[in-house]
Amino acid sequence: MPLFITDSNNVLGASVQEAGLYNVKIVKAEVGKTGRGQQKITLDYEIIDGKYQGATIPYQTLTWNDEDSNHLKKSQRRFNTLVVALGATNGTPIDSLQSIVNVAVGKTLSVDTEWGKPNDKGNIYLNAYNYHPVNPDGSQPNGVKRPNAGQTSDKPDTGTPLPNDNDDPFANSNDSVDVKDDDLPF
Repeated sequence: MPLFITDSNNVLGASVQEAGLYNVKIVKAEVGKTGRGQQKITLDYEIIDGKYQGATIPYQTLTWNDEDSNHLKKSQRRFNTLVVALGATNGTPIDSLQSIVNVAVGKTLSVDTEWGKPNDKGNIYLNAYNYHPVNPDGSQPNGVKRPNAGQTSDKPDTGTPLPNDNDDPFANSNDSVDVKDDDLPF
């Protein structure tokens, strides 16, 4: 029996290059705590249709903030929006964040996404900010590509940070490398 079967559709590196509305499946859900001690849910999504099918939107965090009545109402609305998009019916009591996580994995919904602000390293990631039932019209990228935060390049905005022209030590070399088929491991 082989270790695995080669499949070009099952490779690392698939990523979403545009913000928009995406139909997704929750592939991972965990309860945790923020640095301030608040409960949170972290969700990983996989896009289920369209040109980015199979790409993931990882590490989406929803924080439960009950430090005052205003924050509590916002948290209730945010989590209610999620569970309704997952198919919960009116009147369903939600006892804990763990109860949401217990049913979330494998469920489908659609999420609105936008590019977040640069983190302390200048990296920008896609963030999900609203939840809906699955969109019958399919995923709808909106054409907004990842901004090139922290870069001073004049290169076009392609959604993926580009290396500087000087990053390739072989760019101006006239040397060539010949690799014979017998030298390849496959």
